[in-house]
Amino acid sequence: MASPLTALIDTSPVDLRTAGAIEAAEARAWTDLYAAAPSDFAEAAGLATREVGGTLLLRWAVTGRRYFNRAIGLGITTPATPEVLDEIIGEYERAGISMFLLQSLPHCRPAAYDRWLGERGLEPFDAQDRIIRAGQPAATPAPLPAGRDIAVERVSPETADEWAEFMQRVYRLETGRWLQALIGRAGWHQYIAREEGDIIAARGMYIGPDGMAWSGMDGPVPGVTTDDYEPDAAVCEHMVGDGVAHGARFFLADIEAPSEAQDTPAYQYFSRLGFRRPYVRTHYARP
Repeated sequence: MASPLTALIDTSPVDLRTAGAIEAAEARAWTDLYAAAPSDFAEAAGLATREVGGTLLLRWAVTGRRYFNRAIGLGITTPATPEVLDEIIGEYERAGISMFLLQSLPHCRPAAYDRWLGERGLEPFDAQDRIIRAGQPAATPAPLPAGRDIAVERVSPETADEWAEFMQRVYRLETGRWLQALIGRAGWHQYIAREEGDIIAARGMYIGPDGMAWSGMDGPVPGVTTDDYEPDAAVCEHMVGDGVAHGARFFLADIEAPSEAQDTPAYQYFSRLGFRRPYVRTHYARP
């Protein structure tokens, strides 16, 4: 962003019940995302979801990517137990998946949860700042820097293949016709940013039946795979307005390159859009 970083995001915490609702909303989005995959692709890719002890397990075996093989809600929706931990880890091991993630939040129960992860050979791998906002309209959008003309649009059936090709190239993954299956699917909204006619960024949103809107599928990921935050900022501004128009009453997303000092552009534009950071999620993995 061109202007100085002056806005810091609110870090007021939330209670266990609210954290549980937030994590459950993300779990619903991922469940529906995996359910949208064509059956032949899902079988060939080892794509599946399963619930264990109130925890959603994601599995996409052929990717070798931790973020597509992870547990959501462990220790939050219900207290974790050593037996549930062993069943989850065993599920991945039986599928031949060694690169998987288990999450830890400040709300995870019981107090021994993180210690149990360590006893099973898991170590902190990375962290994400969970961010949320209510469903009110956003503030007036900030002007783009001089010389940039970034236009944001929804992905349509006519642009679905172009968007899918962009996402596969950014993530270096083969998705068959899976991504195209999301266009027109209930609850899903995909957005792209263009500059000089070319797609330069994308982000997706899933609005559940309860109005909880999860945002992800962002590519390239600001702070991780790109240093250019401006396209994502433009997409997020458009997405919030469109989400409110489509009945979203609550938004949740992540800052995937967190900064304790909040000194990256992501904190500026998410704060301007009314987001706050109630907690940090730490991913545990085997080294």
